[in-house]
Amino acid sequence: MSNAMLSEEKVYTELHFIRQELAAMKVQLAQVTQGHAPYPYIARDAAMHDAEPTVRGSAITVRAIVERSRLGETPAQIVEAYPSLSLAQVHAALGYYYDNTAEIDRYIGENQAALWQTRLSGSS
Repeated sequence: MSNAMLSEEKVYTELHFIRQELAAMKVQLAQVTQGHAPYPYIARDAAMHDAEPTVRGSAITVRAIVERSRLGETPAQIVEAYPSLSLAQVHAALGYYYDNTAEIDRYIGENQAALWQTRLSGSS
């Protein structure tokens, strides 16, 4: 492989990460301009979960917390399942969900579709 091809590949890789970061920034800007308060316990990292909202300092997504809550777990039980989280972080994730239900529901749907696709391709 030539140096030019390696360089071009590197440019496209960097461009991909820049686009992910830009998408996350657009969402954050939209929230600020729509009057949503920032969520100090919630973060987006383009390098993790494609900038899906996660609990800051962890790899645990807001989606994962919401799904556990939907299964009937209380915030205290979610903290027991994820001992690295505080009760405040779990409540913040649920608060983020209630302010951004369409976004998180979309992530839940995408995750369920990917799971079914994996199961279907594994059974053939």
